[in-house]
Amino acid sequence: MAPYDPQDPSHADPPGLPPQGDGRLAIVVGYGLVGRLTAERLAQAGFRVTIVEMNLSTIQAQLSLDKRCTYGDAREAETLHKAGIDRADALIVTIPNEEATLEVCRVARELRPQLFIAARTNYVSRGLKARSMGADAVVVEEIVTAEAMERLVTDRLCKNNPPGDASSDRQAG
Repeated sequence: MAPYDPQDPSHADPPGLPPQGDGRLAIVVGYGLVGRLTAERLAQAGFRVTIVEMNLSTIQAQLSLDKRCTYGDAREAETLHKAGIDRADALIVTIPNEEATLEVCRVARELRPQLFIAARTNYVSRGLKARSMGADAVVVEEIVTAEAMERLVTDRLCKNNPPGDASSDRQAG
């Protein structure tokens, strides 16, 4: 592997990080809000995290924070190899572009048939397609949103004002 060059955003191992043998490796594709939160939680759980991102300024900022990063398009096998797919335990696709997500799942599954792949989609139909393209698990935003909304309503109305409570009867009438 080439020596560390801070001007080379494709390098996955900034200096000062633990050697590659420490902890399980999770590759997080996309470093928007979902990718950042996912990467942070995986790191807290003891995973070594490599970020794959196409935004060069994001990569440079994360490298300055000693994060493992690979610059490139995760739909390309070369990018996934640079990120460490050959030794990864999981690939988490957090990008909002569903067509790109499907292609990342397909390419990753071809490269590593036994790799755990989790993907994000907006719609159930695309989640089903992601499963058929190689994702082991899919988080579907419309389902997660519905579950969160139900929790909000039941927490507010059922726990604070159970049915038959005099205060809820007054509000209804």
